[in-house]
Amino acid sequence: MVTASHLPEDRNGFKMFTKNGGFSKKDIQTMTDLAILEARGLHDTGIIPPSSGPAAVMCSERVHFMKHYIQTLQDAIIRESSVEDDSSLPLAGLRIVLNAGNGSGSFFNNLLQKLGADVSSSFNLNPDGTFPDGVPNPENNKMIEKTLRACEECKADIGIMFDTDADRCGFVVPRTVTPTSSSDYEALNKNRLIALLSVIFSNTSPGSTIVTDSTTSEGLSDFITNNLGLVHNRYLRGYANVIGKAKEITESGEAIAEMAIETSGHCAMRENGYLDDGTYTAVKVIGLLSRISRSSNADDRVSLLDLISDMKEMEVEKEVRLNVLDGSIQTTTQVFGHIANIVEDACTGGNGSEKVTEWELDSENLEGVRVRTGNGGFFMLRRSLHDPVISIMVEGTSPHDVQTFFERLYNLLQRNKEITGAVELSVLQN
Repeated sequence: MVTASHLPEDRNGFKMFTKNGGFSKKDIQTMTDLAILEARGLHDTGIIPPSSGPAAVMCSERVHFMKHYIQTLQDAIIRESSVEDDSSLPLAGLRIVLNAGNGSGSFFNNLLQKLGADVSSSFNLNPDGTFPDGVPNPENNKMIEKTLRACEECKADIGIMFDTDADRCGFVVPRTVTPTSSSDYEALNKNRLIALLSVIFSNTSPGSTIVTDSTTSEGLSDFITNNLGLVHNRYLRGYANVIGKAKEITESGEAIAEMAIETSGHCAMRENGYLDDGTYTAVKVIGLLSRISRSSNADDRVSLLDLISDMKEMEVEKEVRLNVLDGSIQTTTQVFGHIANIVEDACTGGNGSEKVTEWELDSENLEGVRVRTGNGGFFMLRRSLHDPVISIMVEGTSPHDVQTFFERLYNLLQRNKEITGAVELSVLQN
């Protein structure tokens, strides 16, 4: 697959796959080493394969891959919709809005239409690497708002949002569903999407494991574990990390990890070879919607949001970034260590620090520092591996609670000269 993903158009690269899923960094390094070895061998023997003519080295066979790929998705939609064949048009009666963001996922619209969905209000379907409507990102408020408005105008049953190369997705769904219309649309992404997909696997694979990145909420973990009876493995950020962890769990025989997913919308499922594929994620959600639509009486239709209504959600989510003044990764690492120590001491009362009663250090956290703040809230400190930035993410029950947290953190950090001389703390006061 040739893709620049969210990067500028001059940064195209390759993603490589086998039937077992995408290549890891180790796989790519092994392949590169083998290619170098082969090239050196040819060079040393003086044999340079021709690039044209009957003796040219080229692919042994050309395959129209999209035809096979689309058929796979079609079969999956039919299976997930619980119909025996496509003659009944499993998506008939559903009004679906696809916002493909002018990326590569626009082909999915034709498949939805083929299977009976009304897709007349879909938009941004023309692939355009300049992204005239902005770089598509299913977490982005602008993309969500445009999709939400399109759904409101046509009373859609669901809206789908893809990123540039359709390996991430998010949704817009109605909060209220009546026999004649849908209304009160909201985003279904991040923790909500993970929760909904977990509902699906709680029925098809009871007791299985869901692997997520480190930034998922306390409410999601409680919902997965206590409401659904699944195992939640909160791991590291990075889709390659969560996929690798899911594979490791399953291959070890320790458990069956049905899904590896990030709050960003990257999602890989065991049944799909642990490939992070936004269109396949959409297949699972659309299939669920199709089943609900056909199995419910008109007066008993439920919203997809009703299926996750027991998940506790925080009113406020905010992230701030502390920029390291000298721009160095070394300073970033050092300053993060100082901040982490201060926060950990505030949680435990260690090193003569005054203990913050509401703060509880998450000892099982594997990335940065994560602290529970009571009532389902938390905050998390992480340093970037590539940029001179320290991220502070917080979820709270109210704007006041979140502001109080930032004020408390500012008061703790501004006493340390090694921190105040290295980062700009004023963002904590805004």
